[in-house]
Amino acid sequence: METIWFVLLVILLGGFVVLDGFDFGAGILLPWISKDDRERRTLIESIGPVWDGNEVWLVAGGGLFFFAFPKAYASALSGFYLAVMIFLWVLILRGISVEIRSQLPSILWRNFWDGLFFLSSLLAAAILGGLLGNLVSGVPIDSSGNFFLPLWTYFLPGRHHGVLDMATLLFSLLAIISLAAHGASYLIWKTDRALQEGAKRAFRRLFILEAIFVLLTLLVVVLLQPPLLRRYWEAPWALLFPGLALLSWAAKRIAFQKGKEWLCFVSSSVFLLASLVSTAFGLYPNLLISSLDPSSSLTIANSGAAPKALSAGLGWFAVGFALIVLYTIMVYRSFWGKIRGGAHGY
Repeated sequence: METIWFVLLVILLGGFVVLDGFDFGAGILLPWISKDDRERRTLIESIGPVWDGNEVWLVAGGGLFFFAFPKAYASALSGFYLAVMIFLWVLILRGISVEIRSQLPSILWRNFWDGLFFLSSLLAAAILGGLLGNLVSGVPIDSSGNFFLPLWTYFLPGRHHGVLDMATLLFSLLAIISLAAHGASYLIWKTDRALQEGAKRAFRRLFILEAIFVLLTLLVVVLLQPPLLRRYWEAPWALLFPGLALLSWAAKRIAFQKGKEWLCFVSSSVFLLASLVSTAFGLYPNLLISSLDPSSSLTIANSGAAPKALSAGLGWFAVGFALIVLYTIMVYRSFWGKIRGGAHGY
């Protein structure tokens, strides 16, 4: 039963990374590919109808984590307290900047909120990557199941590192590049003319950078956490996941070259999802790996809720998940097609 809830957690977090990932990426690209206020407005309009709905997947994932694995949830929220609080404030600032940038006609006003939108999108991607890096490298969980990480310490990987060190910073840079590339593929699909050309230029450069940082990150994983690779040795069939990530990464480049805009975005989405699933399979059955003592790690078994509660929750999850999927489909169908950037907003 715990395995089922672990899979459901990965699905919800994967939905958040894929859907909210492209609007993080669009925000990161905003000052680099938009030349004037009209193009910046068009870029924001491309994500305007969907960005807040995309974050529903994060809320649902957090709720599932709390319900299914309460001990790991309590330990993670206290251990990553600073990073989580910064992430929440960043999300708030992103929402504010999107909603009120056009409330005044002043160029200074709009440039300020556009800059804040870029900075908050960049920080959100960096924090997500840093948190993933900590899940992979391990955190200093003691025998009571507790830990706390400062933002940084001596910046070297070790038993008592901070949220950011040389290894987790590499994950942060990979997240920024990958989500920016994902955002570029979305903007190629949703926009046209000069803004689309800017997104295409960004995609070409980010594709190469992404390949470099993926290889560097894999090297770090091999050095810091060889047990993650052992999981694939024990279950060779799971190589399907990293294989799918590799194929989808190549497919988005081929689709881009052939002008298949929608297929390029879908391939980028599959790449992110397959990469996340590959990492989750390597971590399984761990939720939080202890860098002090492997026996202190929090797993789906020692941090899960009561079996009866997990069984009863499946029915409620099915209803809630169906509503999320239905809402997502309706929103994206309602705002299908190219964004033209009208003066009255979306």
